[in-house]
Amino acid sequence: MASPLPSPLHRTVLLVAGLTVIAAGLHAAAGMVNLILVSTLVAMTLAPVLGLLERRGLGHGAAVALTTFGTLVGGALLVSGLAGGLAGLQDKLPAYQEALAGLLGGLDAQFASRGIAIHDVLKPDTARMLEMVRSVAAGTLGALGYSVFALIIVSLILAELPERGAVEADASSLTGQFSAVGVSVRRFVGLTGMMGAGQAAVNLLVMLAVGTDFPLVWAVLFFLLNFVPFGFVLGMIPPLIVTLLEHGPARAGVLLGVTFVANFIADNVVKPKVMGSGLGLSPLVIVFSLMVWSFILGPVGAILAVPLTIALTMTLPRFTAGGAAGPAATPEASR
Repeated sequence: MASPLPSPLHRTVLLVAGLTVIAAGLHAAAGMVNLILVSTLVAMTLAPVLGLLERRGLGHGAAVALTTFGTLVGGALLVSGLAGGLAGLQDKLPAYQEALAGLLGGLDAQFASRGIAIHDVLKPDTARMLEMVRSVAAGTLGALGYSVFALIIVSLILAELPERGAVEADASSLTGQFSAVGVSVRRFVGLTGMMGAGQAAVNLLVMLAVGTDFPLVWAVLFFLLNFVPFGFVLGMIPPLIVTLLEHGPARAGVLLGVTFVANFIADNVVKPKVMGSGLGLSPLVIVFSLMVWSFILGPVGAILAVPLTIALTMTLPRFTAGGAAGPAATPEASR
């Protein structure tokens, strides 16, 4: 006699337990997992370039070789620029501390002349703030040491991407469903990455025009935070503060106005037309996914939250409803 199928509640409990164990393992191995996932993110961002070269008439092997070579050369130049920028940022932190203290002192004096006592509010521990920024910069600079491995992984992923026009698996099969998940995630990451690169390039030009220190560092930050909903707001804060401390409120205001308008238009006008009907995720799900993936993978989890959630929302229904497919497919078994 055939054993009874597990109830939906039983399957759900087992699924939640399994996901909890997997999440704990990912949290424990977050360093290695982040390296692999970020490399996959970059490779998927470059996937449209590979397709463009193939549409231009290049063979799959030649397109992969050219894209890989460009990735290695461009990545090496970018990493070198980032390393120099972060090292320079660490050297200029004492100057920024003095400028911040002077700015806060001037504001304190202006408010005091009007009888408003906000001395304690405008006198934060600048030394502690300096140490925190130095620790973040040093940690990021140290993480660049993994960039060589990341570039190698990106190159290998690009080499494994299927040829344009290759025969796809049956959509009803497990391979076909996972292929559909890969296509959806790759489309989101590729389009978002291309849009983010364009926005970062515009922001880089604006920062160069107003004289912001270390514009390449902030442009890369803009690109990474483009994968986080409304992440451009967070990305604007560091270059805005640096510009304010280095050049005063006039140039900082120009930077704020131009970058905010450019990124707002890109996120709310251009991106919806390019991306189509959207992600299929509610704002609540997006916020919840940011919290969960940030807890599991750290700050990198916020960048990867949306593509990982897209993959999960497309994959989990097969397992939660997997029991229904079996009897329907073989009705003779019940006779």
